[in-house]
Amino acid sequence: MHLGYISLYRKLLDNPRIKDPDWLAVWIYLLLNATHAEYDVVWNGERITLRPGQLITGRHEISKKMGVNGSKVYRLLKRLESEQQIEQQTCNVNSLISITNWKEYQFTEQHSEQQVNNGRTTGEHPVNTNNNVKNNNNGNKDTPIPPKKTVRKNFTKPDTSETLILSREMNVPDQVCYDCYEYYESNGWRVGRNPMKDWKAAFRRWFRKYKEDNGMNRTQTTTDYSKGF
Repeated sequence: MHLGYISLYRKLLDNPRIKDPDWLAVWIYLLLNATHAEYDVVWNGERITLRPGQLITGRHEISKKMGVNGSKVYRLLKRLESEQQIEQQTCNVNSLISITNWKEYQFTEQHSEQQVNNGRTTGEHPVNTNNNVKNNNNGNKDTPIPPKKTVRKNFTKPDTSETLILSREMNVPDQVCYDCYEYYESNGWRVGRNPMKDWKAAFRRWFRKYKEDNGMNRTQTTTDYSKGF
């Protein structure tokens, strides 16, 4: 299971089409499968660069994944296009779909959150970005205090672009790189209980583990790549 995430705005509840489960399923599918970083692919016989917010798919694939009738998938995609939620370029096999406001609703949110995370000192508690959730432990002395997550002063965490270069050198999917990055981002860039010293070494171990386990039978239990890292 992928550890990546997307931003899903509460404003979606104001859209009257949310009452249609098929419409919601198709829209969520597009959001979850859109790329977060540029990479080259071959589409319609030409080499192109997929931009953030784009994906290549087809109505039959969406129908199979989400259990929505293929004809309705086609109508829903046309409706999303007419409402300027997406843009489509089609060929005989599949379509290149661009989510119109991807940067506004995904990149900006993630960039702002990353700035908040980068600006925290090691003594601060994590900021809760969900305004509907409030944890008030004032006056409760029995509430356990979570351990601080620190990073060595001489360690600089990498940009996602740097980690993508390494993942492509080792021939692993971009999503594996995103999962690895988000895992270490969430645990304060630690290896086990110790602050990370060399991110490349940690990422290589993760990628090697993925490549070792990628050929196992589907009936086997999926490996937790974070164990022992």
